[in-house]
Amino acid sequence: KVPMYSVWDDHEYGSNNANMNQPGKYNSLRAFTHLWANPGAGTSSLEGVFYSFYRGDVHFIVCDNRWYRDPSTGSQWGSAQIGWITDQLRESVGVFKIIVTGGDVMEVNLSKDMDEIGRVVTSYSISGVLFCAGDIHRNEFKAMEHTSWPYKIMQITSSGIARDWRRPWAIIHVDTTSSDPFVRAHFYGAESESQTTSWGNDPNLLCTSLQSVD
Repeated sequence: KVPMYSVWDDHEYGSNNANMNQPGKYNSLRAFTHLWANPGAGTSSLEGVFYSFYRGDVHFIVCDNRWYRDPSTGSQWGSAQIGWITDQLRESVGVFKIIVTGGDVMEVNLSKDMDEIGRVVTSYSISGVLFCAGDIHRNEFKAMEHTSWPYKIMQITSSGIARDWRRPWAIIHVDTTSSDPFVRAHFYGAESESQTTSWGNDPNLLCTSLQSVD
C-alpha cells in the first residue's frame, strides 16, 4: 500500500560503472520498464528511465545517470537530459525539488552537470534543490560549495542493500507547512544480525537539518 518509485544505476543497467556505450542497453530499458510501474520513462524524443512526480509540495525529479553517461565530457546525464532537468526546475512549484539519481552527483571528473544546473538555479533564483543518491552501500550526507551555485550542493545517500547485517537506511522527514520548511534525515539500522532484529534510530546519528534557501 506504499507507493514505490525506482531508478537504475550501473548493475540494473549493465556492467559495473557502465556508461552510454553499454551493449544491450535497449534490453535493459525494456526489462526495467516492464518491471517497474513508474510514472514515466524518458520522453517521446528522449530515451531513458527518467521522469518526475509530486508528493504534496515536494517535486521529485528522477534522473537516468547511465543512458547518456559520457566520461569524455564529464557528464552523467548528457546535454539533452540536462535540458529536461532544467525545464523541470524552472517550472517547478515544489517547496523542495529533490533530484534523485543512481550515483554521487559530486563524483570526481563528472562535474559538468553540476556546473550547468547551478547556473540555472542561480539565474532563476530556484530555492530548495537537493539531491538523493544510491550506489555506495552505505548512508552518507554531503554538502559542498560550488562556484556555479548560490548555496551549497546538498546530497543524501540512502544505500543499505548489500552493506552487511546492519543494513542502514536514511529515513527522510519533510515539513513544508512550517514557516521555515525543512528536510531532516535520520540514519536507521538493524540492531543485531538476527533476521527478526529490531530497528533502531540513534538520535546522535541525526544527519542534518536542511533548510530551504530563500
